[in-house]
Amino acid sequence: MKRIISLIIFAALQLGCLAQVNPKLESLYAYLKANGLVKGYTLSNQHEEGLRKVYSFEFMLYEEEPSPFLEDYFKTPLEAKADSVKRAEQRKLREAIKQIRRTLSELTEDATESYSYEYHQGGHDTITTAIVLKKFSEGPVPTFLKNPFITHMDGFKIPEMVYFNYRGYKYPGSYSVSPLGQGRLNVNAIVDTALYATQDFDVKTLHKTILPLLKDKTIKRHTIHCQHDSTFDVFPANDVTFSNATLRCQKTKRARGDNNLTVYKFTSEDKAKAVLHQIMECVRQHIAEHPREAYTICSDEYFPPRIFETMFKGGTYEYEYNLERPRTSMTIDTMMDEEGFYILINVYEDDEVLPDEWKTLKEMINGKMVYYKDKL
Repeated sequence: MKRIISLIIFAALQLGCLAQVNPKLESLYAYLKANGLVKGYTLSNQHEEGLRKVYSFEFMLYEEEPSPFLEDYFKTPLEAKADSVKRAEQRKLREAIKQIRRTLSELTEDATESYSYEYHQGGHDTITTAIVLKKFSEGPVPTFLKNPFITHMDGFKIPEMVYFNYRGYKYPGSYSVSPLGQGRLNVNAIVDTALYATQDFDVKTLHKTILPLLKDKTIKRHTIHCQHDSTFDVFPANDVTFSNATLRCQKTKRARGDNNLTVYKFTSEDKAKAVLHQIMECVRQHIAEHPREAYTICSDEYFPPRIFETMFKGGTYEYEYNLERPRTSMTIDTMMDEEGFYILINVYEDDEVLPDEWKTLKEMINGKMVYYKDKL
């Protein structure tokens, strides 16, 4: 009975979150979700300000003419059917951009502060809009609002904010079918000021709960151990692009990492979805019973194509970094490709490392690689 009540409370919490965000932003989210342009939103209590809800939409806009679209850098024309699909996607995208801009225009009436910048000349387009919808508890709106080239709003203690940016890079006189530009919408809101983390996530307990769900011997798997210390820099100097040893890195100030990953492979989509759902039910159950433990969770369960997406992360709660304190975290990632569906569970200390050779790599210790004989 206690578990049922906890799940009801957690579900009610999520519904409550939806009710507290500006209705125009919720309407925009519903529109993007219905058109398959966003998969879900994240909820995270790893902020002093409270439980934060975020959803993002990134897009690439292409020329409508001439036909056909080109599928690679070698300018290979898409086949007629694929070209038709691409054009339908672009029409949907253009309508979505119009809807976003209409919504942003309406939201300026509700804004505490807003900033908008546009530049259009010869195919070089720049559009930036930043809107703060709720006031700060103290202090002014940061001056970054006045920077038309800002590309994110993570890390700023803003109760409710919308950010939209589009950068065009079409060169006059170019007649090849190429991207016109790319853009991003980010909606970021504190939905409950009381629900912030005060404890580290109990990684050990959740991991122990999940493992029995994955004992099925028909599920292919292999483990990967990645470890490094301060003598080996797995990260590039500029911290922007990753080295060829890693697909994703989360760097901490301790300059060390110990990652224990397990990759589970499914050839049946139905089975993959069923197992993922069971895992995420365990996660939601744990969060419902321990809402003060630090976490970030995705609202929906899915397998994105060709790139890992984090469905859940549990970690430490502290808001000021302490080099002496152990930092143990856990992520649950998903992905699909032409060979199958994958669930990756990583239990790690300090730096997170997800190697780009995850199908063949067995071990990476300070850059020294050991591989499996067979690919997963």
